[in-house]
Amino acid sequence: MGTHHDASTRDKKNPGNPAGIFLSLPMQFVNPFFLIALTALAIPILIHLFNFRKYKKVFFTNVHFLQEIQQETKKQSQLKQLLILLARLLALASLVFAFAQPYLPDSKQQKKITKQRAVSIYLDNSFSMEAVATEGKLMDIAKTKALEISSAYAPSDLFQLVTNDFEGRHQRFVSLEDFRKLVEEVQVSSSSRSISEVINRQNDLLLENQKFTRDAFLVSDFQKNTASLLQAKPDSGISWFLVPLSAQKRDNLYIDSVFFISPVHQPGQPVSLRVRIHNSSGESLEKNPVKLRINGVQKAISSFSVAANSTTEVTLPFTENASGIQYGQVEIVDYPIVYDDIFYFSYPVLPSIPVLCINEKGGNNYLNALFENDSSIRFTNSQVNQVDYSNLFSNALLILNSPDEISSGLAQELTRYVRSGGHLVVFPPVKGSVESYNTLLSLFALPGYSGIDTVRQRIAGVNVESAIYNDVFEKNASGKIVLPQNIDLPVVQKHYILRQDIRSGEEVLLKLQSNHPFLISAPVDKGKVYLFSAPADDSWTLFPKHMIFVPTLFKIALVSNPSRQLYFTASENSTIEIPADSILETNIYKIKKVDSPFEFIPEIRKFGSNVSLITHDQIKEAGFYTISRGKKPNAGLAFNFNRKESDLSYFKVSELEQQISRLSVKDIRILKEQKSSLSREINEIKQGTPLWKFFLILALIFIACEIALIRLMK
Repeated sequence: MGTHHDASTRDKKNPGNPAGIFLSLPMQFVNPFFLIALTALAIPILIHLFNFRKYKKVFFTNVHFLQEIQQETKKQSQLKQLLILLARLLALASLVFAFAQPYLPDSKQQKKITKQRAVSIYLDNSFSMEAVATEGKLMDIAKTKALEISSAYAPSDLFQLVTNDFEGRHQRFVSLEDFRKLVEEVQVSSSSRSISEVINRQNDLLLENQKFTRDAFLVSDFQKNTASLLQAKPDSGISWFLVPLSAQKRDNLYIDSVFFISPVHQPGQPVSLRVRIHNSSGESLEKNPVKLRINGVQKAISSFSVAANSTTEVTLPFTENASGIQYGQVEIVDYPIVYDDIFYFSYPVLPSIPVLCINEKGGNNYLNALFENDSSIRFTNSQVNQVDYSNLFSNALLILNSPDEISSGLAQELTRYVRSGGHLVVFPPVKGSVESYNTLLSLFALPGYSGIDTVRQRIAGVNVESAIYNDVFEKNASGKIVLPQNIDLPVVQKHYILRQDIRSGEEVLLKLQSNHPFLISAPVDKGKVYLFSAPADDSWTLFPKHMIFVPTLFKIALVSNPSRQLYFTASENSTIEIPADSILETNIYKIKKVDSPFEFIPEIRKFGSNVSLITHDQIKEAGFYTISRGKKPNAGLAFNFNRKESDLSYFKVSELEQQISRLSVKDIRILKEQKSSLSREINEIKQGTPLWKFFLILALIFIACEIALIRLMK
């Protein structure tokens, strides 16, 4: 049984500590001081050695046969006394061992045990913990488990609580009583953390308590979206315990995302919203209602069907009625996970799109005729030498209408404008040098003008899949646009030659018969440049007189309408871009929740001509928010809860065990759900296999043997 351990094996720094024994030894003792009582084994030995019993003499006439009997009886008496001595020694030794509480340590524990323990308990309080099990909600069960775990330790131990919120007050270790109060205060949170983030957090917090025996518990439902252990790096100096919880019903229907089919938003114009809905249950659902509200008014209602464990998309068409900030929400009905049944989004609708045309002298008759009488466009002309640089950023679209030369100052401002999100149309010069144009285009890393091709030809190709032309031409029965072979497209008498190699993201919208591009669309940082190979002049091309000129320039103006992110995620560090025309360094921006007193000032960072507002995880609730500078809201925001928690797919115990087997750290256990007390199971792991009952039984057996020897052995 390996009873060679005695009190001398204790830790010299911690006298009296059961812990001074290394768990790598075969058998250990909870109370090794009792082993000192083994010295009491000398008492029965002394008694048997110095037996002062007095004998009475009896006289016989013939002692020949009596001498033989005496010798035989003496040997039997000595054997009996030795057996009694042995029984007494074994009984006394067994009692000593029983009081020393020997045990066989757990085979996984290779760490040194100290008297005091530091215990870190992660309590998963994500939205998925609202799922229901047979005993109630997982959140309530998890809190009960955390309290059971704490009861398995001594009041002198230190405890630390970790939740998905990573709160500052949870970074320190507290007493048992304070820990229980913190557990009772835990509520379901919108924050979602991966299990590797949690383990890293516990590693860091327990690192400060290396003098203690360190235990870490993770009480969670172990969702597949967040709970993969393969990316985690648990500290080998910590004993890890997983407490998986299982929901009775794992079905959930939720709105995954929304997006508009077209980015154009104008009052009175029809738009279509696409809603992506996911069914994470094992059953197909049919004719479920979905509603759309804009500014609190119901705009559309539809129904959808979705197969088991799959995704579907629903189109909700409606008409924009007014300009300004729009607050929209899509709703479905599902239970018991309800946090993801509403999806919020916000976007602006401008009354008109501001367009500035920069000319050499006067304006272009074709551009004036196209834009000046359109109420949806606010069109302005400016001469190249009179451009107000401070006003550039208030325009959604700039048109560079063939000025003879582009100054370096204008080139720098145009570069800032485009890179910050503006759209620019470039018509090359009718006369003059193109060197200044090539200098501007080089700032965008775009192909420059190399020479003039005077061969008369037609525009031969239209990119009908682009955002500019995808709704200009009629579609056939299959929903595709197929242009007729003899389509009448404009003639080009001469044009500048653009380099042929097209970068990633660039599109050739119009192509000539010579295969030279006539119109190129190229993204530049947050903005876009539209590059023509010929000016809008009759001597160069009949394009301005052709019917395709109208949808081309008009759609460019429409898609240049500044679009913002429809929604953000709550409980994340979001960065919100502010339009360039609203920049004033002396102003303070505030973010406020609609119909709520909640308000805060975000971090403000200025990058060139743009401003970014950084939330630093201060927005915890889903809903609508406003950005204001002063009393008037400048923009609307929408925040939704993270959808990571919506997919109720959990790792099974067998899957967790497979992951654990692939980790380098082996001191990881799974505490499975069972009827026995969780604290008792933890104590058994801490104490290993107790042997005190075995030694107590041995003591009784040896005492019984002693009694039997005394009474029965004659």
